Amino acid sequence: MKRVFVGSLFMVMSSGAFAAPVITDAWIPEQPPGAMASAVFLNMINQTDKPEALVKAEAPGFKLVQLHQSIEVNGMHKMIEQKEIVVPAHGETRLAPGGYHIMLIQPEKRLQAGDSLPVTLTFADGSHETVSVPVKKRSAMSGMMKH
Repeated sequence: MKRVFVGSLFMVMSSGAFAAPVITDAWIPEQPPGAMASAVFLNMINQTDKPEALVKAEAPGFKLVQLHQSIEVNGMHKMIEQKEIVVPAHGETRLAPGGYHIMLIQPEKRLQAGDSLPVTLTFADGSHETVSVPVKKRSAMSGMMKH
């Protein structure tokens, strides 16, 4: 009986170690007609004692989905593909215009305000999280856009 209790206690205590980060404030800016790319922005909150890393994102209806970081080099903005985006232990990482983001490339159809896109996030520990991401009008987001 002691072994069963100790084993169960260990499983309960360790179950949080493999929990995907909590995802908040996810959104996609509406694409202008003819746009060949868009981006997903969101906040990832890690409630565990270990750093976590987003290693992959998937979304239906796009030829490619990549993790990117926008940086400024010699006054020029450029995007660099990332192998992972780290979320520190008991911390958060924001994917926002002008910084880290999930790049959606070559859409099958234009995303418009009011649409929603399921985006599956895969983390280094093997956990997955599928988030329904709303598409919002660019005018409502224009103050946030630096991309």
